[in-house]
Amino acid sequence: MAWAIAAVVTILLVLFLLDRRTAALVLALALAVGGAVWAFTGSQWFWRSEPAGSVTASATVGADGCEDAQQPIRVEFHNSSERQVERVSFELAARHKDHSSVVYRAFLRSDRILQPGEVAVACYGILPHGFLPPRPLNPDLATYQWSIEISLVDFVS
Repeated sequence: MAWAIAAVVTILLVLFLLDRRTAALVLALALAVGGAVWAFTGSQWFWRSEPAGSVTASATVGADGCEDAQQPIRVEFHNSSERQVERVSFELAARHKDHSSVVYRAFLRSDRILQPGEVAVACYGILPHGFLPPRPLNPDLATYQWSIEISLVDFVS
């Protein structure tokens, strides 16, 4: 980005030395295009990210609703926004209780459509390479503290 700005400034300086009227026209055009791009990208960021905090998730093990032994982690999504959610990408992490280091990490996605105000439950399995080395052979999932961090929420347009 810095190189692009330096190139534009250099071109404007050369144009200013050659023809001030052309330089003023190019400067006005560059400011108009830059302002339009800035306004468009700024509004897109606000539109997509502002309600993303209204979608939350929590993870538990051994809770009701996940009877399948291959998918023991229960993730509950809650959409408290006024818009329909199309997809949620998130990080599932585990720590030993009373410790801060993450010992398990998986990046997952749910494409379950969530209506405004809806709560949905999904069950997930353990990824074999999600544990940091040395990987436990038969981990007792109830001994870990599970957390979810949502990284991306796609709302229906």
